[in-house]
Amino acid sequence: MSAPGLPGSGASTGGLVTYLRESLPDVELCGIQPFGSVSFGSEGIDDPEVIIAGIGSSIPFRNVHYELYDRIHWISFRNALSGSVELLREHAVFAGLSTGAGYLAARWEARQAPDRPHLFIAADTGHRYVDAVFARHAEALPLDRLAPTPAESLQDLTFPWSVLDWNRRPYDINEAENSR
Repeated sequence: MSAPGLPGSGASTGGLVTYLRESLPDVELCGIQPFGSVSFGSEGIDDPEVIIAGIGSSIPFRNVHYELYDRIHWISFRNALSGSVELLREHAVFAGLSTGAGYLAARWEARQAPDRPHLFIAADTGHRYVDAVFARHAEALPLDRLAPTPAESLQDLTFPWSVLDWNRRPYDINEAENSR
């Protein structure tokens, strides 16, 4: 099972994966981040339209358990908008940008491992995004045309969507802050 999760919902994904791994140690946890967030080290890449609430931050959160994550997806506003619009069009799910980003990552993960079950957490509703996202539905890109650029390290992250095997490694946000 792969569970794309949201560091903004870190307590949910961390708790969920911790208990699932007690019975199923091979459960994977994938996180999503907007570009520009310090949470997983993409603060050097700006997304001019970043308004994705609930994931990522310019403030270092010390409660993210980095060592629980297997893979991280960095997703731009435009790609998250496309995921949110697709969810509404195809599944009648009225959800926000972090859910749209999670859906986009979950679709990609499911295509990489179609023999495994996949779960994604829909963390927000679309109400606060009516003007910023859903009024711009014509700008949504077809999801089948979107794919992440694989990255080997944080220095390889590229806009508008990157994926990196995190491999349950720790991340010292203090060390990262001091190296800037």
